[in-house]
Amino acid sequence: MGAGVEGQQRDALAEGRRIYLGNLLYSVQPDDVVDLLRQAGFVDSFEKLHISIDPVSGRNPGYCFAEFRTRDEADRALGSLPGSSLFNRPLKVGPCHPKSSSSTPSRRGANDRTGGDGYTPTFQRWGDWRGNDATDRPAAAEDGEQGPYGALRHLNSRRQRSTEITQLYIGGLGKMANQPQHDAEMQEILAGYEYVAIGKRITPRAETRAIPGNHHYCFVDFSSADEAERAMRELNGKPIKGGGTLRVSLARSKGPAFELEGTNYGHNWRSSAAPGAPLGRRQENARREGQGGQEGHKRPARGEPTEKQRSIMASNNWRSQAAAN
Repeated sequence: MGAGVEGQQRDALAEGRRIYLGNLLYSVQPDDVVDLLRQAGFVDSFEKLHISIDPVSGRNPGYCFAEFRTRDEADRALGSLPGSSLFNRPLKVGPCHPKSSSSTPSRRGANDRTGGDGYTPTFQRWGDWRGNDATDRPAAAEDGEQGPYGALRHLNSRRQRSTEITQLYIGGLGKMANQPQHDAEMQEILAGYEYVAIGKRITPRAETRAIPGNHHYCFVDFSSADEAERAMRELNGKPIKGGGTLRVSLARSKGPAFELEGTNYGHNWRSSAAPGAPLGRRQENARREGQGGQEGHKRPARGEPTEKQRSIMASNNWRSQAAAN
């Protein structure tokens, strides 16, 4: 994260222009929040989001931060947004305060592009979002495919190559201390392979944790199907530090993450929206799909989640700490 961006964030905090938005469904995308703010009357005063998107799962951590052009508009948002809902989920709203000097180093170490001991994160999930239609959005060459724009570009690229399986399941991992430790360990395991993004480490369900051995796992995207095949062939069964062996296989599904509380589609976009208010893009898509399809395209039926999917969604490791991203 550049020094200029960090300075802008400190200014927004010091000036009281940044607020917290929480209790988001993990599948909520940046423009969903932007649409909510614009429909709530913050079209011109809203400046940008600070949000994290996982490039492998497409998930946010359950919260983000919104910055406004003035303190008065931020205060107005703090007063008017409580009681709002996003995809039928009540929104939590609160002020943001500058961190104390004692907590600053840990946050900087986690969010900086380069951490201590020469460690460089595979992917910087946190970044600013001004909207897909923003004229000042970062270009791919400028932001190094990082932040929410880079994550969504990667996910879109993977969808376009839907017939090419480039994602692997990697199991047999131990419990992680934090996200940087997980990322650094996976970089060591994957040294020599062309990987693109490393997903967060997932905690197994309770009954599996009771079984001796390492049962944590993650998903990794590779540059090509051939590279994923090579990594699977060479890493499966390989001993790892701390004991145990890796379990590596092709990922079973490339579909979007499943929401236990319901998917984005088929729910009211904002339950507190005034009657007759203009619809957001995804809300309008959902309405059209309910009438027989968007632009003549019918959305495929979504099945019930498997027990494994439910256990994955219930994992606390999907809720990363702000300092762990």
